[in-house]
Formats: sequence, structure tokens, C-alpha cells
Amino acid sequence: MIANNAAASTAEQAPQKVMPCFCHRLPENYDPACPDYLIHEVETILERSKGMLSLISDLHLETHINQISSDNVSWALKSVINELNDVFALVETYHDAIANQQN
Repeated sequence: MIANNAAASTAEQAPQKVMPCFCHRLPENYDPACPDYLIHEVETILERSKGMLSLISDLHLETHINQISSDNVSWALKSVINELNDVFALVETYHDAIANQQN
């Protein structure tokens, strides 16, 4: 019985895998195993990212980059990085969903 308590205690202390929450971005009926949903969401994320990068690029090419603060440029670039991380998380979730279907 002591061994069972020790095992239970160890299991409670084990770090849990954090799953990303995309409820603010994905439709309510989103199916992580559906390639069409994956393609649509990746395209949407890429368009947002390209839009942010285009704004920064256009300002730079027109030499108006100094009209926005370096902090704002930094935050815009970090937003693009977050978008790319979301793509990775979506693809990883899709991969896991497909793997679970095959088991």
C-alpha cells in the first residue's frame, strides 16, 4: 500500500503536457484530423503573418520605418513568430490526431 501511495504521489508531480488552446481562432466544429481544416487554418495564419511583414517591409522601403517605434516593430515581428509557432502546433495536433485514428 505504501508503494501505491508513492506511485500516486509521483504521478501527481509529473509535469503535464500543455496543449495549446486555439478556441479563439478555430471554428467550433474544428476537426484536428481533417486535412481541409488544417489547410484552411494554416493559410489564414500565413496571410496574417504576410500582412504584418508586408506592412513593416513597405514602411522600410519607403524609409518611413522611423515613423513607428522599434518596440512596435519588435512586437510585430514577435507576433509573426507566434503565428508560425501556431502553425507548428496545428500541424503537430493534426499529426497526433491522425496517429490516434490509426491506433
